Amino acid sequence: MAAIRRIEDLPREELVKRLRLAAELASAMDGLWFVAAEQAHGFDRALELDVQVWERYGAVSVKRIRKYFPIDGKGLAGVKEVLSLDPFMAIVDFEVLSETPDSITFQAKTCPFLEAMERYGRKVFTCEQAETAYFRGLARAVDPRIRVAPLKLPPRQGPDEICCRWLFSIGE
Repeated sequence: MAAIRRIEDLPREELVKRLRLAAELASAMDGLWFVAAEQAHGFDRALELDVQVWERYGAVSVKRIRKYFPIDGKGLAGVKEVLSLDPFMAIVDFEVLSETPDSITFQAKTCPFLEAMERYGRKVFTCEQAETAYFRGLARAVDPRIRVAPLKLPPRQGPDEICCRWLFSIGE
């Protein structure tokens, strides 16, 4: 039987694998939870609960990320930094499309959450409500002046099309 090693003693390659595994397992748990809630309470109630959870997760993720990383940034730079450290984003192929002093546009080229819903045969996607709640909760925790708006959401025409696009803007 292999000895259990402390995470601090693991080589980089194994740490990267473990981070991806943890993010994929968390993604799977989110999907399994939603399906169970939907079976027990129907789609509308499951979505309502999912939105509550993702909004809270956004704020909690900022708090936890700041616990482990020296991030004090406010504004759009703070959001960008937090998103780059969120473990869920480790499995989403997110990129910055444009950046100005007043806005950042992000897009996801691949997204395991959407891909799972597509494989499952969903016709109605939870992205707009759940992701909006997550991004707004996260943005509000970083800087209450930040506004979030979806620019492109599923469904998509095929797997080569982007998954989603989001605008983060700052105002008084």
